Amino acid sequence: MFNLKKNKEEKTFPDAISPEFDKIRLMYIFIIIGSIVLYIMSFVHLQRGEKDIFLFEALISTGGLLSLLYMRITKKVNVAENLILIGLYILFIVIIIDGGLEKTGIYWIFVFPFVSFFLKGNRVGLLWNIMVLGTILMLLYLSQKNIISIAYSPIEIRQFIGAYLIIMILAYIYENTLIKSYDKLSNLAMTDTLTGLYNRYYLFKKLKEEIEKAKKYGRPLCVIIFDIDNFKQINDKYGHDVGDAVLSMVARVVKKNIRDTDIVGRLGGEEFVIICPETDIQNGYIIADKIRKSISQINFGDFQVTVSMGLACFSGETAEQLLKKADIALYKAKNGGKDKVEIYTEKNYPQRGQIKKTTHQEQQAV
Repeated sequence: MFNLKKNKEEKTFPDAISPEFDKIRLMYIFIIIGSIVLYIMSFVHLQRGEKDIFLFEALISTGGLLSLLYMRITKKVNVAENLILIGLYILFIVIIIDGGLEKTGIYWIFVFPFVSFFLKGNRVGLLWNIMVLGTILMLLYLSQKNIISIAYSPIEIRQFIGAYLIIMILAYIYENTLIKSYDKLSNLAMTDTLTGLYNRYYLFKKLKEEIEKAKKYGRPLCVIIFDIDNFKQINDKYGHDVGDAVLSMVARVVKKNIRDTDIVGRLGGEEFVIICPETDIQNGYIIADKIRKSISQINFGDFQVTVSMGLACFSGETAEQLLKKADIALYKAKNGGKDKVEIYTEKNYPQRGQIKKTTHQEQQAV
């Protein structure tokens, strides 16, 4: 359903508040309801003495439920999706050959375009649908050659293929429209509307992901926090429109001076965060100082914009703790003259009794 950026790694369970999680929840609902309906149909076949089709439908229903259990245990969503589609594919082949109840089984196949596009997206879903249509044509050919006997006449099959093509095209268009709408909503949900940078929620999410990678692979990771010096005075003297223009310009400069692997976002107000994966303290400082110098060279006419920056590198702490360390370094930069980069070390970490209640955000008017 959602055409999210996917890599070659196996898709796993996402966060409970993400759209991917909603997709998985819908998968549960679909398979549970579908399995219940198929169980009912299988018992109807059993009552009619059709034990073979009863056993087959019962096995398909059980397989669907087992695929959900497999996904829940292994967290491998992609494998579960494939198992579901393979089960439906086999079921539909049998339906075409057997006919189902009163030759109405073929109508159930019309759900396949929506399910396949929902689970696999438009590109892979289209391949699944082409395979289904190819299989139906092959069965029709084998029937005409009297190699197999199917429950539907060639005219019925051709009519079905025409209807299936129309439904498949409509499902494709619907899914494509849904994907574009989701992309817009997703972009709004994870970006700051003023600067176009990532927002606070997405920053924390990405930082936690990068920390897990740093732990798993033993790679360095740095975080930079910076804010605009004397920003309150700019707002007070020139107005909030100018202040917004300053924030937007700073964001553009930062994006031009970071690497493709770096992640930058607006933490709030005039405060920004840069996540630098696979970056040690020396290279982190180089990145931070380059950005600081670039911002100080922006021509704002009547005034100059500078930033103070705090840098901290990952050493086993949580995302909140790592940001706190960078914030402490930023606090030191603000109180050490501003327009500079400070690196967090254990030496500049204040003792508990010496920590002031006021933070650097409260010092910005100074």
